[in-house]
Amino acid sequence: MNNRFLTTMALVASSTLFLAGCGDGNAFETPPAAGETPTNSGTVSQKNFSILADNVNPPVFDTVNKTATDTSVVITAKIGDSNNQLLTDAHTVFFRTEWGLIEPSCVTENGTCSVTWQTSFGPGTVPADYLSTITAYTLGEEDYSDSNGNGEFDDGDTPFPNGDFFTDREEPYIDVDFNDGDFNAAFGDIIIDVMNGNVLGVNGEHDFGDGFLNSPNCVQSPLCGLTTIIYIWDDIELDMEIPVVPVL
Repeated sequence: MNNRFLTTMALVASSTLFLAGCGDGNAFETPPAAGETPTNSGTVSQKNFSILADNVNPPVFDTVNKTATDTSVVITAKIGDSNNQLLTDAHTVFFRTEWGLIEPSCVTENGTCSVTWQTSFGPGTVPADYLSTITAYTLGEEDYSDSNGNGEFDDGDTPFPNGDFFTDREEPYIDVDFNDGDFNAAFGDIIIDVMNGNVLGVNGEHDFGDGFLNSPNCVQSPLCGLTTIIYIWDDIELDMEIPVVPVL
């Protein structure tokens, strides 16, 4: 897990404090009253949607002794908005797994929710590589450049370092071999057919990005998609093989 550094900014208290943007059209904001817990509701941003597992190497398959152990793993989703703030309102997150069983969804509370993945030794085929990819997806918006900090994607924004103005997200899928590394579906991957930015949407096929920014905060007309909310997603891989300890 990456270490995070938290910078605390001191706010000068006064009887009434107003914060305003510089010509960005944002409304005045008043800090919460004493004892009031701040809340944040809004749209999930692709850049702040993630999942993690409490154990990415669950001890399931002992390939030396040819045994298998019933095991479970907690999978947690975390959501935030485009301003890097945790979303405290309720959002439904859906889950799919390459192998095993997983609870189909959870509803976030204060920015997170969890489901349980577990083994299943039915007649289904065990992955030859003993790896299982888990994909989580939810409704949200694509990530975009907001270099001028006004909370929108407009003509005044400059591109990301890679030259793109936004991250064009394709339809979610289960990455069976987990070796693409760039969120591009390949032959053999499992389709998750949901409505995304493409016109066709649910069509029994994997749809790639539509070439437009799908976000309610897009005001740059040449690059704004007609669909402002799409399914954004993240995935994680479980390595279920018990490591072989070398004999010294």
